Amino acid sequence: MDHAGRLTPAGLVFLGLVDPASPLIPPTLANAATGYAPPSGGWRRSVVERDAPDFVATANKGWFDLSREGGLFGDGREFLVAVEVQGGDFWWARVRLDESWDVVGAGSADALGIGFGAPEFVMLSVSGDVIVAGRTGDSSVGTVLVTGFSDVVGLCEHAEWKAGWQGTPQQEKAAIRRWLEAIGR
Repeated sequence: MDHAGRLTPAGLVFLGLVDPASPLIPPTLANAATGYAPPSGGWRRSVVERDAPDFVATANKGWFDLSREGGLFGDGREFLVAVEVQGGDFWWARVRLDESWDVVGAGSADALGIGFGAPEFVMLSVSGDVIVAGRTGDSSVGTVLVTGFSDVVGLCEHAEWKAGWQGTPQQEKAAIRRWLEAIGR
């Protein structure tokens, strides 16, 4: 897959895929983490109604502000974003936010969503402790930031179930087990 070409419209510079043996939360679990109540203060969001003037610019600003303030960006504005690696399987790509970017607009038109202004993505800090996910609702778009997710009992129980479920692909089972072991579960 041409990850660099697909991520360029979003203003994300592709730096390479992360080693699959890294003990990071797998993208499917990171995506699910936004649905669990984290410890106090570990969940924030930015939502914009689709009929608001300049909703894409406002949603982009909301994403950037949450990401910057919440700790998504590492040195040089680097972070991880989930990309399809083969046949519906996703893993982390390391990217750098370029000076000019449009995550919610042009970025969501191809690699990061289901159309222009319709984000559906999951991102992770390089350190693996901050998740930012893009969401599209019936009448709004926005981003959710989650920290402290490794302490969420429900998410860890879901991960343990998923690691044992026969329908989970083997590489995802292995990634889940590495993550659970890394967080002491």
